[in-house]
Amino acid sequence: MLDNMQPIKTFNGIAPDAIPQAVLESPVPLVLKGLVKDWPIVKAAGQSAEAGYNYLCQFYNGELVNTAIGDSDNKGAIFYNQDFSGFAYERARSSLTNAYNNIKNLHASGSERAYYVDSAPVDMCAPGFRAHNDLQLGQFIPRVSLWMGNKTIVSAHHDIPDNIACVVIGKRRFVLFPPNQLNNLYIGPLDFNPAGPAISMVDLHNPDFEKYPRYREALAHAQIAELDAGDAIYIPSMWWHHVEGLMPFNLMVNYWWTAFPSYVGSPQDAFTHALMNIRTLPEDERQHWKNMFDHYIFNSSPEKFEHIPQEKLGILGDMDEMAARRLRSQLLNRLNR
Repeated sequence: MLDNMQPIKTFNGIAPDAIPQAVLESPVPLVLKGLVKDWPIVKAAGQSAEAGYNYLCQFYNGELVNTAIGDSDNKGAIFYNQDFSGFAYERARSSLTNAYNNIKNLHASGSERAYYVDSAPVDMCAPGFRAHNDLQLGQFIPRVSLWMGNKTIVSAHHDIPDNIACVVIGKRRFVLFPPNQLNNLYIGPLDFNPAGPAISMVDLHNPDFEKYPRYREALAHAQIAELDAGDAIYIPSMWWHHVEGLMPFNLMVNYWWTAFPSYVGSPQDAFTHALMNIRTLPEDERQHWKNMFDHYIFNSSPEKFEHIPQEKLGILGDMDEMAARRLRSQLLNRLNR
């Protein structure tokens, strides 16, 4: 299944303090080979996974992190349970130390049970780490997180921010699908999902093509990369990505950022609102709103509004922070009625 996938384009020789703007704005995923190979944590991990973890512990302040502890028979998958009534894992708060020890003990016992620390903010739980292990992303101010676990599997999902994920201990496999494969990935519920974002319901390694026939088309567009410690991957906004830890212990540091200013809010807010009050309209009214969105948003251009005096463009003109705050205030007033 994986052998026929297209490899993700690879770039070599990029330095963590000089990532080209073209990479940070690429419309397609890129493997950044050896991007963080000179980070001290990666060099420590070259001795052993435990040495890499011990390096991290120099900065760990005891802050509790979120963990997912898989069922005994889920073989590493962070997924739904068999009858779809819940999830095949339990959530708990833990120290990194306990999480690491549990991961070691599971491996020693031969268990395939998943143990996963997800999205632990680096600056909160390991202050000082980024003084020696960091990326420079130019104008962007990223959210930086730790992801630690054993041979875990997270089904294809997407994130709104752009992402650079750096493997610092172990090895990970990424399988990516373009955003236009949404219809072929059989995405599960938006508000009942195990990973935060909605995930594909299809088992990548053993797809049921009778139940999910369009998944063949998704696989025809899939791209794959296996990253060693020191490698990184750039995942553009909204690209679907299936992620697997391939070693008994894996640690990743990821950087999320958005190209739009924070004062305009997240597009997810508009999508959620549309689910509530546009999706429920009669078909002819939905078509009218589709035309409105196409005209003013998706196919917008200055030429369409040349008939309006420049000083009267209002929200059709440039969106600065003041205009965004004014719009946000109007929205809040309407939503609170």
